[in-house]
Amino acid sequence: MQNNQLSNFQHILEVPVRFMDMDALQHVNNARYLNFLEESRIAYSQELLDVFNSIQELNVLVARVEIDFLRPVLFGEKLQVYTRISKLGTKSFTFESVVTTTNEKGEFPAAKALQTLVAFDPETHKTTVISPKLRARIIEIEPEVIQK
Repeated sequence: MQNNQLSNFQHILEVPVRFMDMDALQHVNNARYLNFLEESRIAYSQELLDVFNSIQELNVLVARVEIDFLRPVLFGEKLQVYTRISKLGTKSFTFESVVTTTNEKGEFPAAKALQTLVAFDPETHKTTVISPKLRARIIEIEPEVIQK
């Protein structure tokens, strides 16, 4: 990921590490990160973009998720998901996230991820261009977004 300094991220979501998130090795199971990333991108979309506030508005599909695991997250640690939109295409955009964990020694990167979403028309079941309104809002919030 380019430029993953946490101060460049527009949104932070705190996620509690629950007992149900743990695996047999006593750290957060890697599959749970998909849930953390989903919660973060929906919160970002609702709070910053003012979209996807109802299930009828969810006119995007997840096309790709890429996660690099950097360190385990243990029960009792605090988890933060830093999120921004780093790329904007005609029909797709990419969320970039850094998941950190905090304990008595400080805050540490635990994972970094990219999630590419594609605009989708539920009536035609085909991809579609991102609406001009959403595109303008993304550029307003993320002026350094890479446009394709």
